[in-house]
Amino acid sequence: MSTHAIDTLDQLQALAIDFSQQVNPGEVIYLDGDLGSGKTTFSQFFLKACGVTGHVKSPTYTLYESYQVQQQSYIHMDLYRLSDPEELYFLGLEDLLNGTNILLVEWPDKGLGVIPAADWVLSFLLDGQQRTLKITSD
Repeated sequence: MSTHAIDTLDQLQALAIDFSQQVNPGEVIYLDGDLGSGKTTFSQFFLKACGVTGHVKSPTYTLYESYQVQQQSYIHMDLYRLSDPEELYFLGLEDLLNGTNILLVEWPDKGLGVIPAADWVLSFLLDGQQRTLKITSD
């Protein structure tokens, strides 16, 4: 486990770049934290660090966005608007969980019982203006 104080976007970006070097194909990453704590911004920095060249948009309304970089696929999910985890089956979740896609999941608690267990948990804490990122792995 590692804990990082985040005072600037540059610090968050540097953490995302570093983290991108630690993730392996097929791993599942949970991003926990309140609204506005930095989950989506971190995901955008992470995906850019992995080589995504186009616009990385928030999947809040689409529930997920997929990105391809050479032979690696990345799936960025935001389950905030999900009312029942079973809805993920209608989105073709089984096809996304192919053992090679890297899956980033914001609001993973909304998909518990359906989404796979996390290989990494990134906990974004917001206390006033102070942000902290705690990274744990299995």
